[in-house]
Order: sequence, then C-alpha cells, then structure tokens
Amino acid sequence: MASLLPVLKIIQLLLFLVGFVFFSTQASSKDVTIAMGNFEPYYVAENHTGIFTEIIAAVFQEIPDHDPVFIFGRPNNRLWQEFTRRKVDAVSNLFDSVEVDACRSDPAFRFRDVAITRAETNITLEKIEDLEGLNIIAFQGAKDFFGPSFASVVENGMFSVASEPGVQAQALWDGRVDVSVGDLFIFLNSLKNLSGNNVPASLFKIHDILPVAYTRMGFWDAEVCTKFNKALQKIKDNGEYEKIYDRYLRIYGVTSSPSG
Repeated sequence: MASLLPVLKIIQLLLFLVGFVFFSTQASSKDVTIAMGNFEPYYVAENHTGIFTEIIAAVFQEIPDHDPVFIFGRPNNRLWQEFTRRKVDAVSNLFDSVEVDACRSDPAFRFRDVAITRAETNITLEKIEDLEGLNIIAFQGAKDFFGPSFASVVENGMFSVASEPGVQAQALWDGRVDVSVGDLFIFLNSLKNLSGNNVPASLFKIHDILPVAYTRMGFWDAEVCTKFNKALQKIKDNGEYEKIYDRYLRIYGVTSSPSG
C-alpha cells in the first residue's frame, strides 16, 4: 500500500494540472457577440442552428480562445445598424454594398440563387436569356440584384415580385407562374408551408443560371477577424463547409447540389 502512495500523488497532481489548464482556458476565452438574421433555414433561433449559424459555429471551433454568442431575430437593416452602433462585436451576412468602417471577413456565406420550375412543365433553362417570354416571380429588388441581363429579360415579359418567399413557392405550385427566381434553400424551406402540405422537392426542377452571391462577417476587432479568416479557410479545406450545405439539401430531399 505504501508503495502506491507516490503513484496516487502523481495521478492527483496530473488531474489537478489537467483541470487547471482546462479552467484557465475557459476563463481566458472571450465572448464574441454576433448579430444574427431572422430567415430560415440560414438562421434557426429555436435551437441555434441554420446554415449560417452552423458555419459560424464550425469556424469558432477552430478559434479556442473565443466563443460566439448568437443574438437572433434581426432583419438585415437592423443587423447592420446594431453593428454600426457597436451594440455587438460582430455581424453576420454583411453585404459588400453596406458601408461600415470595420474589418470584413473573407466571403463566408453563400447564397444559391436559382430559377425553379415545376418538373411537369419540362421547361429547359440554360442561361438567363432563356427566361424570355415566361411568367416569372421573384423577390423584391431582384432586377437590381441580378443586374442588367436579368432586368432586360424581364422588362418586357410577365414579371411580379413577392412580399415574402412563401408567396413565390405557392404561386409556382399553383401554376400561376412559370418560374420562381430566388434563393434555393429559402424556396425549399417554404415548401413545408404550402397549402398542398409536404410538397416534395422532386416535383420541381432547379435551373442553375444565376451568379453565386457571397456575404461576409464584420468585426470591430481586427485580430478576431484575422483568426476568423484563417479558421474559415480551414473548414473549407477540410470539407466541413460544403458538408453543412449538403446536409441541408438532404434535409429537403435534394440529392445533388447545383454547381457553383
């Protein structure tokens, strides 16, 4: 028994050191308050998930001395206003067009804007110009957002804008329009609320004819911004970034991702 005492003391010492290092790390980590959006499936406040939320969380897993603190429920304009007034340390979904004197991250969040038709119509779209003559519904501001090519195509055709994404999905499902133009994930999320109930994604065809759009994180602390960029590149290199997008596609029953 006496011979075991030195061993027990060594074990106790090791456990103490491990605990000390752990709690010291925890104590030294700094919270980073982040203004988050309010549109699913990019932000899901209920259980702190969503595509953008999971991307940020994955990045901060690679930054052990900082912890993200999510503040959900902000529409875009409020997001940027609260950040500009320094009510938060960081902001997600920062567009390049927003003027703010802060450190912008590398492109962090990818929107996948697409044209969507009902599969039964057998419509083929390979470029923006193929939308000519079709009855199109899109989101408010789409003409400016997609640029001159899109604006010229819809200028002389049947074109309407929706007040919110669910209106686009319902109009296409009802056959009142030929094409819905907008973000793929937001459209897929809208299907669960259609009057038809549980409308499967397989009844629609996705046409990848629009440019990819990215937004960024904004930080007041340039050092955290630099760390975020390095960690973001790491999760892109190891495949975690694309896995997040692919996982949500599978949730909505889409088996292959549009290129881009």
